[in-house]
Amino acid sequence: MKVGFSKINITPKKYIGMPMAGYSRPDPCLGKLDDIFARGILIKSEESKNNNRFLLLISFDLLKLPRSIVYYFSERIIEKYEWISKENIVFHATHTHSAPDLTGEFHWPGGTLSVVKGIMFGVNKNDEYIVWISQQVLKLVRELKKSLRTAKIAWKKEIFNPNLVINRRHPLRIPKTELGILSFKDLNDNLFGLIINYQCHPTTLSLFNNKLSADFPGQIISKISELTDNNVNSVYFNGPAGDLNPITTCGTDYKNLAQNKSPIYTQLGTYEHTKKFGFQIAQEALALSYSIPDENYYKMLKIRSYTKMLSIPFRDARYFSSVWFQNKLIHIIKKYVLLPVILSLYDKNNFPIFQIEKQGARIYAKTLFQFIEFTIGEEINKKFNIFTVPGELFEEIGNHLLEKSPAGKENSFLIQNTNDWIAYLFPINEYVKIGGYEPVASFGPLCGYYIEREILDFFKNH
Repeated sequence: MKVGFSKINITPKKYIGMPMAGYSRPDPCLGKLDDIFARGILIKSEESKNNNRFLLLISFDLLKLPRSIVYYFSERIIEKYEWISKENIVFHATHTHSAPDLTGEFHWPGGTLSVVKGIMFGVNKNDEYIVWISQQVLKLVRELKKSLRTAKIAWKKEIFNPNLVINRRHPLRIPKTELGILSFKDLNDNLFGLIINYQCHPTTLSLFNNKLSADFPGQIISKISELTDNNVNSVYFNGPAGDLNPITTCGTDYKNLAQNKSPIYTQLGTYEHTKKFGFQIAQEALALSYSIPDENYYKMLKIRSYTKMLSIPFRDARYFSSVWFQNKLIHIIKKYVLLPVILSLYDKNNFPIFQIEKQGARIYAKTLFQFIEFTIGEEINKKFNIFTVPGELFEEIGNHLLEKSPAGKENSFLIQNTNDWIAYLFPINEYVKIGGYEPVASFGPLCGYYIEREILDFFKNH
C-alpha cells in the first residue's frame, strides 16, 4: 500500500467583496482570518483489482458542493488522469460558514428573502471561481501522485465531547460525538498522516464574522502540523453533524437552554474560540493515534468502492401537529413558487444547486451514496468502511446507520456533505413535531427518510 497527502490553496485572489456562504449576512467578505484549502489523500492498493487500485479523497474548506460541481470536477480529473476512476473519487465539503458562495444562494447580502432570491436568480454568478478551483484540483491530484510513499494503516474511534458540542434542537440530549482517525505510518513506524472524522458544525465563528476562514477544521490541521514539527499531514472529514453546534458563548446550562434556545442560535464566537476548538481536537486526535499499538498497523489493503444513485421525491409527509400549518405553507411555496422558477432557469444554469428530474408531474432530486470497503491483508473478516451522505445528517440517523453498518460501528466512518448537498437529513419525527428552519433550506422534508432507507437497504443486501 502507498499513501500520499497534499493540499492546495483555494482562497480567491480577489476575495474582498465576494459573497460568503452559510449565513444571511448583511455584508460580503471584508477580509481573511486564514486561507482555505482543498486537502487530499491518495491511497494506492497493489492488492486491489482493476479500477479499485486508487482511491482519492478530497476535502474542501467550503460550505457545500452540489452534484453538478462534483460531476464537473470528477470529469476533469478522469480526463487528465486515466489511472483513477470516477467511482473511486470522494469530494467532501467541511461546511465552514466562512468561505465563498458557490451556488449563488448568498449572492445578495441580507436576510432570508435575499437567500430566496439567490436560490431563484443567483445562477452562474460564481462560475469563474468554480472553474479556477477545478484547475487547482488538477494540480492537487498531480502532487498527490508524486507524494505516494509506502505505508501501513490503522484506525480507532472514541467518544469525545468535553463540553465542545451541543444539540441545538435538544440541548438536554448531550451528544456522544465520535472522534475517529485513520492513521498512517511509514515502514519505520513514523507517523506521517491522519484522516480525522469528527461531528460538529464548523460555526465557531458567528454570523457577524465577515472574514474568510476554514473555521475549526483548518485549525485542527494547522495544530497537528505544529505539534509534530510539520511531520504529520492530515485531512478533516465531518461526520453526522446536521443538528450539532459548537459551544462558544451559549454556555453549558443545558436545562435553561432547553427552555430558551436563543443563546445557541445567536452565539458570538470569535477566532479565539475557533483556535481553541481546533487545538483540543488536534491534541486528542494525535493522542488517539499514539495509543494504537504498532502491531495494529497493516501493510496490505484491498479497496472496493460502491456507488448507489438515488432519486429523492419532492413530497410532504401525511400528519397533523402544531407545526403542520407552518410546514405545509413552506412546502406549498416551494412547490408553486421556488421550484417552477428554478426549473425555468435550469437549462441556463451551469452548476445548478440540485440535479432535478421530472417524471410526469413528479419532481425528483438525483443524488448518490458512496460505500468504500477496506479489507486488511488476507484476513477477509477484518474490514472497515467509509460511507457518505449527500447532506447534513442529524445525529440520530447517523448513529443508527453506523450501528447497522456491515463492519460495525467501531469500524465505520460516516462522512456527511459528500459528493452532493440536497438537504438537512433529519428524522420524520423532527419535522412533524418541531419543524424549524432546516426543512426550509432542504430540497424536501423527507430526504432524510429516503436516504436512510436506501442506505439500510444497501447494507442489508451487501
